[in-house]
Amino acid sequence: MQERRKETRYPVPEIYRQYIIFKIKKDDDFIQVALLDFSRHGIRLKSPSPIENNSVIGCLISVPASLNKEVKFKVRVRHCVADDTSADFIIGAEIEEIPDKLWFHVFEKVHDFILNRMGKVF
Repeated sequence: MQERRKETRYPVPEIYRQYIIFKIKKDDDFIQVALLDFSRHGIRLKSPSPIENNSVIGCLISVPASLNKEVKFKVRVRHCVADDTSADFIIGAEIEEIPDKLWFHVFEKVHDFILNRMGKVF
């Protein structure tokens, strides 16, 4: 697969994954998935269920220990492949729609914080 990203995706270290709750909408329900990496315009997830390429799915992200807010947004699935190390699927998606831009901006600040701490904490 040819790399087409215009920006770097940054890994979400295992130590931070326990604090970030990420859910995707699948068959009218939200299921929790692991956020593996992110950029300002895209994400990579690990999901127990496959998602069809080019489909637009709803997402919720929250950090319950810090904020009492779930931020909703939509992504377009660009690829979905079976994970070599588990029964899960690796999903790459482009951020498509952000209805609540103010709260999404809060998570962008978390993005910046993680980038600034890389190498200092993990």
